[in-house]
Amino acid sequence: MASSSLDTPARTAAPEDYPWLGPAVRSALLLRGGIVDLDPIGGVEAPTEQLDEPVVDVAAIEQVLAAEGVAPLAERTLVLAVGSNQTPETIARKYRRSGRDIAVTTPFVRCTVHDLAVGHVAGIAAAGYLPAAPYRAEGERMELVATWFDDAQLAVVDETEPNYDRLRLSTEEFPLSLATGEQPAVFDVYASRWGVLADGRPLPLRHRQQEIFDELSVLTGDDRFVGDAAAVCARMADMPDALYELVAAQGLIAPDGLARTALMRHPL
Repeated sequence: MASSSLDTPARTAAPEDYPWLGPAVRSALLLRGGIVDLDPIGGVEAPTEQLDEPVVDVAAIEQVLAAEGVAPLAERTLVLAVGSNQTPETIARKYRRSGRDIAVTTPFVRCTVHDLAVGHVAGIAAAGYLPAAPYRAEGERMELVATWFDDAQLAVVDETEPNYDRLRLSTEEFPLSLATGEQPAVFDVYASRWGVLADGRPLPLRHRQQEIFDELSVLTGDDRFVGDAAAVCARMADMPDALYELVAAQGLIAPDGLARTALMRHPL
C-alpha cells in the first residue's frame, strides 16, 4: 500500500481549484503519520458495485483502528462525501484547524451510489468558490467516497458545514455499495440549505471553478463572473450574499429533493 505525508502543497487548497479531488476517487486511511492508499496497485477501473470481489479489506481497517486505540467501525458514522470532503487531505486540514485534540485516524472508502447526483450550492463559500451539494437524481449512478467518522471527528466536520444539513438517507431509497463489499442500511450526507444551482434542472458539479463561473456569466449576464477563476473567487469572497440573491431573482435555484425529516446535527 502506498503512503504519503499530510504536508500537501498549499496550491491544492486554492479556492479556484475546488473541489481538490485530483484524478479520481480513492480508498485511503488517514493516520497520524500520513495517508495510506487502500486501493490495489494500478487503481480500480470498474465501478465499485461491478467488482467481482472487495478491493478494500474491512478486517484490515478494523485492525488498524484497534492498533491506533480508536473507535471501531461499528461506533462510527458513515458519511457520503460529495465535494472536497472525499479527500483525506481536506479532512486532515479540518481536524488541524479545529484546534481540538482528537484522534485523526479516519477510513475513506470508495463506493457506488444510485439515484443521487452532485451539483453546486446556490451560494458562495467563505473563500469565494461554489461548493458541491447532492441532489436526488433518479437513474443516476456515481462513484464517490464514504468516510467513517467517530463522534469527535463528526462534531468537527459538522462545525465546518454551516451551510448544510446533515441528513440520514436509507439505502433502500439510495442504494450504496462500498468497496469493502458491504451494503449498509443507512448513510449520512451533507445537503445544501440553500438549494442547488439549476437551469431548469440542477447543474452537475463542474470540476473547475472556471467552468461554473463561465456558465454563470452566460446564464445570468452578470459580469462579476467574468475573468480568471482566482479573481472571481476573490471578488465573490467579498460579497458572499451576491450569488444567492442573483440566482434566486432569476429562478436559477432548484430544491435538492432530499427530505429533511431525518435532519441531523452532532453536538459540539
